[in-house]
Order: sequence, then structure tokens, then C-alpha cells
Amino acid sequence: MESILFLLFVKHVIIDLGLQAQLLWGKTDSKYNYFGCHAHYLHHALGTFLVFLLIDFKTALLASVLDYLAHWHIDFCKHRVQHGIGCGRKDKVWWWIAVIDQLFHFATYYLLVIYLVN
Repeated sequence: MESILFLLFVKHVIIDLGLQAQLLWGKTDSKYNYFGCHAHYLHHALGTFLVFLLIDFKTALLASVLDYLAHWHIDFCKHRVQHGIGCGRKDKVWWWIAVIDQLFHFATYYLLVIYLVN
């Protein structure tokens, strides 16, 4: 269980800090169906799928769909709040909203592991 959780954290950091910075930096939007954001959520779903393949295919498929949906809605809410209050990367509040966003993502992984690994 701990190794799955650790691998999900590693996956998240690689995709959120590596791939997102390389592929999507400055190309995100607060619209619910913005394609660029869905490409990012798909990266997370694929990474989660690969991690949960250590369990089995069915669990990997379910975990990846749940991660996609959770990531979509967590990030959408983050963008809406940041846009709503008009803050940017230079503002302290923008970073605190990002901290809350990351906590929600880590909680998602924790819940996926608790409910799908045992």
C-alpha cells in the first residue's frame, strides 16, 4: 500500500511540475471544458493507470478514471478561485490556493489507495 501511494506522489510531481511546465505552462484556462486542461488530466489518468497496474487491470482502469475526474474538478475549482479573486503567480494568495490544490490531490491518492488497494 505504501509503495503505491509513494509512486502516485512521484507520478504527480513529474506530471504537475515536469510535464505541465513543459507542455501547458500559460496555456490553462478556467473554462470547464478547456482542451489544454483535459490533456493535463489525461496525463494524470495515464500515470495513475500505470501505477495501479501493479494491482490489476480493472483496479488500474477504475483508479485512472477516478483520478481524471478528481483532477479535473480540483484544478477547475482552483482556477476559478484564482481568476475570481484576480490573483497571479506573483501574489502570495495564488500560492496558498495552489497549496490547497495539492493537498486535495494528495488526499485523492490517499483515498484511492485506501479504497482500491485493500
